[in-house]
Amino acid sequence: MPRVKSAPQAGKSLFQRDDLSELSHRDRKKARQRAELLRISLELFKEKGFDSTRMEDIALQADVSTPTVYNYFQTKLDVLVEILKQDREDTKQAFDEIVENPAAEPEEALATLVQANMNNVREPGDKRLWREILAAVARSHDKEDDSFEKNHEVFRRYIKRLLTHFIDAGKLSKAIPLDIAADIIFAINSHNLRYIASSERCTPERIRDISRQQFKLLMSNWRTDAKTASSKPRTARKSAKKSK
Repeated sequence: MPRVKSAPQAGKSLFQRDDLSELSHRDRKKARQRAELLRISLELFKEKGFDSTRMEDIALQADVSTPTVYNYFQTKLDVLVEILKQDREDTKQAFDEIVENPAAEPEEALATLVQANMNNVREPGDKRLWREILAAVARSHDKEDDSFEKNHEVFRRYIKRLLTHFIDAGKLSKAIPLDIAADIIFAINSHNLRYIASSERCTPERIRDISRQQFKLLMSNWRTDAKTASSKPRTARKSAKKSK
């Protein structure tokens, strides 16, 4: 869930940081103004919807001129892209912890990652905002390698890291095509994000349970032991034929 703070924590992207001491006074002022515009934009998107919010509304709420807003963001879509980038920055710590200390089984580890990706999509306002975001992204995602795709790739890299961990650990078959497997898991994540955004009662914890069952079914043939087990009956049948 995107969260833009007026007083962000250190260690995140430039417009999120409190520690701007290395910048000039002018650059510090610009960074803080940019952060405030993003915070206000997020609140307006949540309150009025992305489509209904105008750049003029953002300027009015921020008590600046409309040209000032355009100095930071050329279009309203650019504002949305920056909010999504920050969402990724906000979740990176949780993602890193999951990947660096994964659960024992791949289904559980990946389900935990998916839950972390939507852990703040809980309240009705949050869900409405995500429906607006998903609709805007669907309309604007018209290039193979645009800003939205780059944002998606960040999450896919975490999926690949988990898959690689379990392949190296012998839990998943080395024959799995890593890129295709990551794309399938990302598609499940996207499906579940749409579901939680549209459901009044669904929670991130419920998404974790759903994802666990989805991955359990998906990975039934990805498991190393599944590959071994499936090869045994064929060997037995061949032996039986020879004995006849």
